Amino acid sequence: MDFTLSPDIEDTRRRIGEFVETHVLPVETDRANLNQYEMLSEAALAPLRAKAKAEGLWALQMPKSRGGGGLSAVGMAACYEEMGRSPFGPLVFNSAAPDDGNMMLLNKAATEAQKDRWLQPIIDGRVRSAFAMTEPRPGSGSDPGGMMLTTATKSGNDWTIRGHKWFITGAQGAQHFVVVARTSDDSRKGLTAFLFDADQPGWKITRRIPIMGPEEHGGHCEIVFDGLVIPDEHRLLEVGDGLKVTQIRLGTARLTHCMRWLGMAK
Repeated sequence: MDFTLSPDIEDTRRRIGEFVETHVLPVETDRANLNQYEMLSEAALAPLRAKAKAEGLWALQMPKSRGGGGLSAVGMAACYEEMGRSPFGPLVFNSAAPDDGNMMLLNKAATEAQKDRWLQPIIDGRVRSAFAMTEPRPGSGSDPGGMMLTTATKSGNDWTIRGHKWFITGAQGAQHFVVVARTSDDSRKGLTAFLFDADQPGWKITRRIPIMGPEEHGGHCEIVFDGLVIPDEHRLLEVGDGLKVTQIRLGTARLTHCMRWLGMAK
């Protein structure tokens, strides 16, 4: 097989590598730039993100029509490896989890109106996002289809969410959320995905779960839903498509996670 990268991908990969070497690594090595969670402070991060955007190295996984770089999956793999040379590199280029996977999900699955409302602010770097799927035992972990306990009950044009999630990456400080909940007992079509804003009532973060650092921005949080009301227009895909949403979300993310980690290992 020929693993040669196209000239445009190779040029972008090289530019990212030079950016990380010149701008990110020096900031990373100064512990004064880290916050209490061993992540880059917002004060240290903001100038790096502005510079990456100015140099055309921003949200490379997104379409050019929405301000991204229009990279293919092969291009993302090569470029994410370069970003991963620093644990903070992907965040600088707006290609870090969970925003990265959430952007790709919304770009594939959302309506144009939903993209304008929920996706574009993430691409622009104005808000962060989170994906609420995993639950405490005996709820959904690696088997969301069969074990999810969080429910969404419809009344009129609204859905009411009740349940318990944990290890939700990036939840603290996120503004836009995707939550997956059970809407029927069907083994294949029993889940549905919804979009909600952090300012809506009916949910709360109960704790930020300590892990071996460094953490992603926003940590890994435990969340309780005690009556969050979501209008049907903020449903993602059709009723019963929640398992499909999780696979769209996680499919490409498995590749991009591995490439970031490969860069970090190097």
